[in-house]
Amino acid sequence: MEEKQTGNVMKDEKAPENGEIRQTPLTPAEIERLRSRDKQTPAINAPSVVLLLSAVLLAMHCWLQLVSDEFANRVILTLAFVPMRFQVLPEFGGQLLPGGEIARFTSFFSYALLHGSWTHLAMNMVWMLAFGSVAARRLGPARFIGLSLFAAGVAAAFSLALSWGTGAILVGASGAIAGQMAVAVRLIFAHGGTLSSSLRKDLSLVPPEPLLRLFTNGSAVVFIVIWLGLDMLSASSGLLSDARIAWEAHLGGFLTGLLVFGWLDPARKRSL
Repeated sequence: MEEKQTGNVMKDEKAPENGEIRQTPLTPAEIERLRSRDKQTPAINAPSVVLLLSAVLLAMHCWLQLVSDEFANRVILTLAFVPMRFQVLPEFGGQLLPGGEIARFTSFFSYALLHGSWTHLAMNMVWMLAFGSVAARRLGPARFIGLSLFAAGVAAAFSLALSWGTGAILVGASGAIAGQMAVAVRLIFAHGGTLSSSLRKDLSLVPPEPLLRLFTNGSAVVFIVIWLGLDMLSASSGLLSDARIAWEAHLGGFLTGLLVFGWLDPARKRSL
């Protein structure tokens, strides 16, 4: 959320003895700043593309709650990323899973539209509103969507590599959001920034933390280690969810965001 500045009244250090204050015309830039200051901050100060993606995820989940279980299950098997999709399954009469051949490609991305529960959806939406907003302001809508799709695809590939031949079903936008978060991390912790202060600032023009220096930035390292630690703890114990947390997909998405930001960043001279 952008920080709304309050109007601090500036007084002359030494006022004229007769009490008169000389007034000078405001410049156009000063007038514009005053107008911007007086604008009310919206209740949800997130970029439109983030709100749109959140609405799409919410609408998809609501729709699947309203249709029959049989139809919902077929939609899920069509859109979800399932390693078994890359094998011919006897239990399906020698046929592929629903979605056929094309789903072998589209499911690398379409699984991000699905969520296992309202809790799963809510957590991802909050995470995207917080960190995805930082990335969206920096990248703009087109690059932001491109980053999200690419991170989702790599996240699915990581899951495929570690779950080949299993019946695990990967759903959720977490891999894409992990990529968005990686971009945000390089901006939030740049030049001594902190999580609490940076999330309230406009980071659209802040020079990002160089990739190699990021791993010597104490605040960034602590944040990443805690995030990955909670992921792996949840994956092994089910502490935060009844479903298995796909930590490998999160890691794949996060690494993608770290590595491709240098090429996507419109404000860069070169941010690698």
